[in-house]
Amino acid sequence: MDEVPKKRSISTIIITVTAIIIILALAFLFYYFTVKSISVISETSLPFTKASDKKQEVRPVIVPTNVIKFSAPATLPVTQKNGDCFANSVAQPFRSDAWRCMVGNAISDPCFETGQREFVFCQMNPLVPDSFLIKLTKVLPAPETPANKQTNWAWFLTLKDGTICSPFTGTRPFFGNPPDVQAAYYGCKSNNPAEQIVLLGDLIEGAVWKANKAILTKTGGTTSAWTISSTQQVDIETVWQ
Repeated sequence: MDEVPKKRSISTIIITVTAIIIILALAFLFYYFTVKSISVISETSLPFTKASDKKQEVRPVIVPTNVIKFSAPATLPVTQKNGDCFANSVAQPFRSDAWRCMVGNAISDPCFETGQREFVFCQMNPLVPDSFLIKLTKVLPAPETPANKQTNWAWFLTLKDGTICSPFTGTRPFFGNPPDVQAAYYGCKSNNPAEQIVLLGDLIEGAVWKANKAILTKTGGTTSAWTISSTQQVDIETVWQ
C-alpha cells in the first residue's frame, strides 16, 4: 500500500522538475528574442555613425590656369615673307625677343625671334596653324622693354567659357569718367554682332587666373558709343606669354 503513494510522489517530482525546466527554457527564449528585437529596432532607427558609411563631401575640382611660355617651334613654317621689325612688341611688351613687324603695309604683332638671326616667327593666334616667317630685310633694332616687367600679362588667352582674347595693339578704349576711368587692355571675339567683349584692367594672377569681363552694347543708333552693359569676373583657362 505504501508503494503506490511513493510512485505517485516520484512522478509528481519528475513532472514538477520538467515543468520548471520548460518554464525556464521558455523564459530564456522570451528574454533572448525580446532583447534581440530591441537591438534590431535600435540599429535600424539610429543613424549610421561609422566613418566608412558617412557620405563624402564632394569638393569641386580646381583646374589651374595653363601658363604657356611661348617660343618659336623647332620646326619652322615653310611660308616666308620679306619684311622688317621696327619696334618691340606691343602685344607682348615684356619680352625682349618679341617684335612688332611689317610686311608691306600689314603689321604683325607679336613675332618672335628664332634660332636663325635673319628670321622671326609670326603667329597671331596660337590656336590655329596660320603661321609664317618674316625674312628680315633689316637688322633687328636694340630691344627696349619696360624696366618693371609684369608677370600677369598675356599676348593671347582663352577664358574658361571658350572666349579668346588678345591685347589691344592700337588705340586702347577707356570707359567711365574721372576718377573712375577703366581701361580695357584686351579685346575678345564675340559671336553676337550687337555686342563687344573686352577685359577691363590687368589680369588677376593666381593658381586660377581671373579677368574682369565686360559686355559692351550700343543703346542708341549707329553713331552712339559702346557702353558697358554688364561686368563679371571670370576664370582664365590658358595664357600665352
